Amino acid sequence: MSKLERLCIKVPKVYDWITHQAEKEFQFNVGDIDFFTEEEPEDQTTDNLVEDVCDYFLPNGAKVSCILLEPEPPVNGDNNDELCQEVGDRKNVYVEEYDTVLQLVKIQKQGQFQIVLEAKNYNNFNNGIPPLFSEPINFFKIEKFLLCAPEGTEVICHIYDFDCEGSFICNGDGTEWTIDLVLLICQSIQVETEVKLDVEGRICKPRPEIIIPIPGRECPDFEFPDQCPEIFPRPHKKNLLDGSVKG
Repeated sequence: MSKLERLCIKVPKVYDWITHQAEKEFQFNVGDIDFFTEEEPEDQTTDNLVEDVCDYFLPNGAKVSCILLEPEPPVNGDNNDELCQEVGDRKNVYVEEYDTVLQLVKIQKQGQFQIVLEAKNYNNFNNGIPPLFSEPINFFKIEKFLLCAPEGTEVICHIYDFDCEGSFICNGDGTEWTIDLVLLICQSIQVETEVKLDVEGRICKPRPEIIIPIPGRECPDFEFPDQCPEIFPRPHKKNLLDGSVKG
């Protein structure tokens, strides 16, 4: 039978953790942006430019979606500092509700996205109307958060979902169009620093954000993969000193 060991481990200690849905509104009209039959921006030329977008989708109209172009979406949960990061200086703020001092932190989101227009009866490239792709569109947003982020800690922002909601509307004679669009940027914001610990722990989840909830589409829950408790982790042995069982 194996013996338990006391181990000193070096790990990131989490001081605070929230999830937040950022929204950025846009409105585009004829002449503001161009649409092409080519998806890749470097391949978009006057040869594949669609000048009359309304006529292209008549009589069925179009549905709206978005693609994040730059920075490229993180892979396998990795963070992308260029997409979401802390900027500026932190400011100490006394929060009466919790009778404690927190730090006011500014988080910046910036990058490029692309609007995709698809016919509402779109099936595939051969049997339906091919989609249209906009030229790259820049976005930029700074938000403030109250966090437990004392000096010596690092604020890490991770974008775990990027989407949009929008509508495409043509006027009565089909000569002009309007796109109303809201970007939805789902963030996991964590404050941490590296420490050496000898602890027993359990999986934790983010606390509720200390702001008024934002209506509309909600970010998906932040979840961990299921474990296999039948085989791991193995249960602790009975404590020989006091007869208790640690779990």
